[in-house]
Amino acid sequence: MALGIRQNNRVVPPIICLFTLCLLWRFIDPHAAQRPAQAAVPARHQPQQSHAGPGSTAALDKDDVLLILKTGATVLWRRLPVHLATTFAPERISLNNTVIYADVEARIGRHHVVDILATLPKPVRDAPSFETYREAQDWHAANYYLEQSGLPGDVSTTEGPPGGWRLDKYKFLPLVQRAGQEWPRAKWYVYTEDDTYLFLPNLLRYLAAYDHRRPHWLGGLGEMLGVTFAHGGSGFALSRGAWEQSFGTGDLVAKYRAFVEQSSFGDYALGKVLNDYGVHLGDDKTNDRAEGGAWGFNGLPHWKMEFSPENWCKPVLSWHHAHNRDIAMYYELERAWDFSKTLTYGDFYRLVIAPSLSPKKAWWDNMSNRHHLTPQSVLTVEAPKTVRDSSSWSQAWKSEERCEAACKAWDSCVQWYYYQYECKLDDRIWLGHGYPESMRYRKEKLESVSGWLADRVNTWTCGSDDGN
Repeated sequence: MALGIRQNNRVVPPIICLFTLCLLWRFIDPHAAQRPAQAAVPARHQPQQSHAGPGSTAALDKDDVLLILKTGATVLWRRLPVHLATTFAPERISLNNTVIYADVEARIGRHHVVDILATLPKPVRDAPSFETYREAQDWHAANYYLEQSGLPGDVSTTEGPPGGWRLDKYKFLPLVQRAGQEWPRAKWYVYTEDDTYLFLPNLLRYLAAYDHRRPHWLGGLGEMLGVTFAHGGSGFALSRGAWEQSFGTGDLVAKYRAFVEQSSFGDYALGKVLNDYGVHLGDDKTNDRAEGGAWGFNGLPHWKMEFSPENWCKPVLSWHHAHNRDIAMYYELERAWDFSKTLTYGDFYRLVIAPSLSPKKAWWDNMSNRHHLTPQSVLTVEAPKTVRDSSSWSQAWKSEERCEAACKAWDSCVQWYYYQYECKLDDRIWLGHGYPESMRYRKEKLESVSGWLADRVNTWTCGSDDGN
């Protein structure tokens, strides 16, 4: 027994030394015990630490979010490059806080495009519904290009993989699940698409009002078969708390695989999953549109979007169906704006829409649609109570001059459109589009005329509680 004690005493001094070193380390780094255990994550997936600087708000920094962009093999080389210089500009967001998901693997400079569908089981990828996935790989292996650039080697518009959008529904659940697993320290997962532009500094100000530890899902309204969801093309933001409450509970990609297969749209499928786990879109604050949803996240480009007193003081967070030229313009506008204050619809109108307007434009459609006056409709449609001259209303269809006069007689009217015995009036502003002189439309149709009463728009103002 005495021998055993002496042998054990040889072990005691090293144990005491080790214990002393541990205490010393805790004294040097007092925060070590407070850090939660983290799963091992590759170094490239570690977000930059938050710090004050351009693009920051008091409560939320650009390095607190993961910016996710979804694209596809059939459009990647046409749509993605402009985002590398704008959406993913290094002064805008760190490379470590970005990821690009698609249905093909690629690398463009510093950016790695992840084939998110490769994570699905092989029997799923071999299914008939994945024909486009396999065809895109086949065309690439045959040294053809899916760029539609007009260069030698391009796949013609009549050939190539059909309907790449059909694969989109399979991407949503895997990309959200994987993003949360590989970027566990992100406070928000911000989703965008290759034809969408998000005003990130504006969005950071917007998200700062919400606790990322709570289950928040913010975006443009989508509704289908009793499911309320964020429209993917408008972009959306999912809090870490929402991810933990749903995808943090297990493999939801596998659990909902059959549901996704039967679904038509991936954003709808994501909505079903999140709704099932108690995560719902928006709240009383964000759902500020009369018809539901949030004004900030837009499913349209700026030239097809209304500007009105209802949204005048609301923040502009995104534009969808955006061409590369517009994305470049949005980025330059963002760079020039002082984001110590919110960029609102009113600000966007003054900077982008107003300079393109004039009292009257021939061969232009400004998308007026509030009131449609024709020889038949004026007999039954009652004029608004603020129309000062009812006769102008009943005669509006006869000429562009009378259409303009009817707009001026209605106190709320800010734009009008005339075409061949029809007059359209509106109390909202649209930019719309014109018809170039060489366009076939002008050779087959009569002239259309649009006009705006910009002075009336200039009277729209914001109250102290609006916009911010």
